[in-house]
Amino acid sequence: CASIQGSMARIEITSDCLKIELDLLDKVWAIHGSLDIPLVHVLDAKVVDEDGWQHIWRKLIGTNAPGLKMAGTYFVDGGLAFLDYGSGRQCVVLQTQHETYKTVIVQPNADQNAQEIVAQILARIKPGAVRTIA
Repeated sequence: CASIQGSMARIEITSDCLKIELDLLDKVWAIHGSLDIPLVHVLDAKVVDEDGWQHIWRKLIGTNAPGLKMAGTYFVDGGLAFLDYGSGRQCVVLQTQHETYKTVIVQPNADQNAQEIVAQILARIKPGAVRTIA
């Protein structure tokens, strides 16, 4: 169980792109490679703890082991979602436009702070907006 949850994505923000780097095991679980999302395509970002998400997704391809690992492409009302999380705590949730995935939910690597990542994303996509980190 620890090895499954120990495998999380690394989220990096460049000047114009959000990079979600999956490690090899995540790529196997998700049956997908890493994601590059232009920041102009990100509509919103927030930090959320999983609370019953597994009941609203329909898996198309990937891994569905609630509480252990959710990874891959899922169908949600209105489009596709990409998921990659283990415990479901402190997940970065992105809403996008002009991308394959309408929703992206990723639990960042243990050495990354989800709140800080979201604050950086929001500062880039909504400059001038007041942000507070809870």
